[in-house]
Amino acid sequence: MKKESASQTAQAAAAIRAYDNLANRPPIFHDAYALMMTSPAWRLLLSNKALMRVFQTQSFRHTFGLLVMQVATRSLYSEDWLFEALDRGVKQYVMIGAGLDSFALRAAAHYPDVKIYELDHPDTQALKIKTLSQLGEIPANVEFVPINFEAEKISDALQRSSYDVKELGFFSWLGTTHYLKPETTLSTLRDLAAFAASESEVVFDYSIPYQNLQGIERLGTMLLSQVTHLLNEPIIGFFNTQQLHDLMWDLRYLVVEDLSGKDITERYLASRKNGMRHTDAAHLIRLQII
Repeated sequence: MKKESASQTAQAAAAIRAYDNLANRPPIFHDAYALMMTSPAWRLLLSNKALMRVFQTQSFRHTFGLLVMQVATRSLYSEDWLFEALDRGVKQYVMIGAGLDSFALRAAAHYPDVKIYELDHPDTQALKIKTLSQLGEIPANVEFVPINFEAEKISDALQRSSYDVKELGFFSWLGTTHYLKPETTLSTLRDLAAFAASESEVVFDYSIPYQNLQGIERLGTMLLSQVTHLLNEPIIGFFNTQQLHDLMWDLRYLVVEDLSGKDITERYLASRKNGMRHTDAAHLIRLQII
């Protein structure tokens, strides 16, 4: 991410969630605020009827449309398990790299006894707070925790907040590990395992090496990598699934679930009539701290 500027990929992710809510009936991930959370430039593009017709074509859905499925289903997956955790009595929700997700307006007020911690770079967070304030009242149980991910640990940032290390937490870390060196991701997970209470859960998504992909998936991953490089947020974080699982055990995590692209399609998209599917290039994983 450029210094002194909000994350471009965070704005793009909000735009993708907005597209899902505009184009898909019903949306894969319901987010009535997504369109207003993104930038004016993205809103202008998404209001272009001719462009939206292009987005509806089969060729688009089978190429860049895979990215839409990835962004929408990762949010759906994370919040599925979040709400399950809240129903079990978990009272702390930590959004690592919260970006422009609108949970603060969509759902926070429905859980007044749950503390929501949004961790992000100060510049992205400043834009987020400004946008949220324009759209509604930010609930009192939402706490914004600025962090420079390149210079400090998540545990250090949370120690500046009201987070209670003695209580269980649910950690959501979406759309981020792709842009981090693998050793940075592992260092972060090691930090969380040492900091958070046992049986706390972590959900994140990760990219698999493009060499493991075939055909349009391999080409699409290479093209997307070039696009994110132009945004100064290149995709550099890749994990082999079995190696990642072995590393998680070493870091004191139980792998509760790891969904491949095929698994995600079967769980969330199989009932759709237009042949939607998730990319094979990314997985969703749910961990529990031992």
